[in-house]
Amino acid sequence: MSSTSSPFPIIVAEGDAPNRGVAHGQQARDQIAASLAFYSDAVAPSIGATFGQIVDGVLRRLPMWRAQDADIVAEIEGIAEGSGFTVGEILALNTRGMFVVPPIDQQDQRVPDDGCTSFAVLPEASSDGHLRTGQNWDYLEGIADTIVLLHLRPERGPRQLVIVEAGQVGRHGVNTSGIALHANGLGSRLRDPSAPPSTFLRRRILRSDNITAAIEAAIMPPRAGSTNFMLSHRDGFAIDLETVPSTIRWLMPEDGWLFHTNHFEAGVPPELAATYTPSADSLLRYGRGRRRLALARADGGISRADLVDVLTDHLGDGRGVCSHPDPDAPRHERWMTVATVITDLTEGVMSVAAGLPCQHDFVDIDVSSGTVAAPARAAMA
Repeated sequence: MSSTSSPFPIIVAEGDAPNRGVAHGQQARDQIAASLAFYSDAVAPSIGATFGQIVDGVLRRLPMWRAQDADIVAEIEGIAEGSGFTVGEILALNTRGMFVVPPIDQQDQRVPDDGCTSFAVLPEASSDGHLRTGQNWDYLEGIADTIVLLHLRPERGPRQLVIVEAGQVGRHGVNTSGIALHANGLGSRLRDPSAPPSTFLRRRILRSDNITAAIEAAIMPPRAGSTNFMLSHRDGFAIDLETVPSTIRWLMPEDGWLFHTNHFEAGVPPELAATYTPSADSLLRYGRGRRRLALARADGGISRADLVDVLTDHLGDGRGVCSHPDPDAPRHERWMTVATVITDLTEGVMSVAAGLPCQHDFVDIDVSSGTVAAPARAAMA
């Protein structure tokens, strides 16, 4: 584990898939234990299940998922070995999107408030010619102490710096081939239970050594759920992909930048058209963020400070892009911004803040080495 000045523990995992997994499990054992306790004690009961029932369900799919991606499954088995937990428990952490938001046939279950706000700014729209991309990661407060940074050093392919809940194989991040991934839920409960979990798909994107392969990894079926993927490449390319299990729509940068929250912008899929309603929270964040970035673009280009300004935005009533938890909500519904990332693909540096970005400093992590690259910078620096 690297310097304690990192906002999250940095887990170095190298070699083949089993060895990477064992290293991950050994170094993140405490965080994995905390994550399993939270999902077991707070989340599973909220959907009328035990965590054991969830584990049994995902284990039945394991042979199918192994056939689809044996390398990722081998890494999950290594995480289990290194941490001392079962393969089923680690696999359940990688499939949590399937039970945190109930499937479409469980209409009586409450859909949690969604979260996450992503952006990409191409060099022509940037104040200094750099390509920056990133997001606020909004999720349940109960996982805040389980987050780690994985620095993956495979035998072949690019190194990857990925921010995850401990025990997961993928979420969002960047690799040394200059590819970055950021992702948002899309407020849809469409599911393909035969498809690999979203963490598998995200890892496939991030292990790609060229942007064409990364896009292909995002759009090729099967896909388990409904996710917005924002992909960027350091040579000046970005694309936004709105995916559901059966269809894909896409957005290209307008005026050199992209911005996305948690509703469909490229078009509502026909499977949802008759009943789809976007969340008010997503529409609010989308409107606030787009307006601020448009004003910055017109006033000399979008700077890093402008991006921090968007990501720390609050309306007068306390709502906005920076999401503060409701202390009166039950643990399984208490959403907040748990981490914020601004990645400078031109420099190969991921700038990370833990928790609410309005209250915490950003720390630069070098993508190639996985080490702290610069002292902490205040949010508005």
